[in-house]
Amino acid sequence: MPLRKIYCIRLCCLLVLTGCTLALDACGLHRTVLLELERHERIAAQEQLEKTLAEITVKEQEALATQTSIKIGEIIPQMYGQALLQGSWAGSACHERVLIEVELATANHEAPFSKYVEPADVIGTFRAVDHSTQSQPRIIETGLKGTFNYHEGILSMEATPRPVIPTKEEMEEEYRLRDNAGVDIELASNEVTYGPRGPWGIENVEQAERNRKALEELETRETLRRKAKAEEYAAKVVAAKAELVPFRFDIARDSQGKGLRGFIDGPHFKGCDIRLASKQGITTDKLPPITSITSQIALQRARSQNFVSSQ
Repeated sequence: MPLRKIYCIRLCCLLVLTGCTLALDACGLHRTVLLELERHERIAAQEQLEKTLAEITVKEQEALATQTSIKIGEIIPQMYGQALLQGSWAGSACHERVLIEVELATANHEAPFSKYVEPADVIGTFRAVDHSTQSQPRIIETGLKGTFNYHEGILSMEATPRPVIPTKEEMEEEYRLRDNAGVDIELASNEVTYGPRGPWGIENVEQAERNRKALEELETRETLRRKAKAEEYAAKVVAAKAELVPFRFDIARDSQGKGLRGFIDGPHFKGCDIRLASKQGITTDKLPPITSITSQIALQRARSQNFVSSQ
């Protein structure tokens, strides 16, 4: 075979190999670009939400700083009320026998736990350590939901199942799996639409069928994965509901205006006193000085809202 013809054959093979390599690289690059777009869209949505929440927080902090004393009978301004109902509160109950930590947020705030507790005007988490037994303190952990009365300044909360909150690592892994699956399905869908047609628009029927099956397999696999994940989460929620021991508390401004005070009632809290103070240093001195909440008042409020926890 002439040397020139051999070189031509080698050159053609090299061009074909280069074309295949470039096509594979292009597919890989396309996939990388799509994954990056997915990530940026998610980040952009989160940043927009954080911006909105930051604007609300600024208004709340301004209300907190400029609020004057509210007289009995006056309506508590919403932004000032919301500012009080954020963040960490700590204190004790049952004559300091039980130490309590509470995290609060209003409905338009995105707290770390907000997606995982039952919706309400005010939501939160509750953690109590009962030192009534010397050997091993009993720990109670639940979610919270309730309302704040803007006429009386009373915060009424009741226990909900302990929120099942995924770790940061678990959430990042779920985002990764969803992004990968979404991009793979999009690429496979493009193959179904454009892949089996040749340069003259003639469809390769066999290739089209293979592409459709590949797309169906990817969609089925992701559907089953998400279903299994949802069932796993549901099982944890059921377990949390089974652990729930109901209780309720009604609290309002204490006499000194330093925090919140009232009564908590349930199987582990038989009409106990409860006191909470803000870990952020927020005081309640601008709230109207209402009559102290007694156990009888708390019980009446619970009955009026069909809550009986100490059965």
